[in-house]
Amino acid sequence: MSSAKILLAVVVPLAIWALVLLFVLAILFAIQDGTRRLRRLHQVPCFGCRYYTGSPYLKCPVRPRDAASEAAIDCPDYETAAARPAPPPTPPRFKKIP
Repeated sequence: MSSAKILLAVVVPLAIWALVLLFVLAILFAIQDGTRRLRRLHQVPCFGCRYYTGSPYLKCPVRPRDAASEAAIDCPDYETAAARPAPPPTPPRFKKIP
C-alpha cells in the first residue's frame, strides 16, 4: 500500500472520532450551562413577594421591568407575602336594634 492510503486510513477515522468527541462535549457544556441558568433563576424571589400579581400584563407594580427576571434577585422592595397587614374588619351589615 502506498503511504497516502495508509495516511488516509488513519487520519479519516481520527477526524471522525474528533468530531464525535466535539459534538458530545458541546452537548455536555450546553447541559451544564442550562443547569447553571436554572439554579440562578430559582433564586428569583418575586413569586413569594407581597407585590407580585401573577398577571401576564403587570407582574409587579413596583418594578415592572425587573419582575420575574435575574434583575429581581436583589430587589430592595421585596416583602414577604405573609408580612401583609391584616385587612380591617368589615362593618356589620345590619345595625343592632336596642
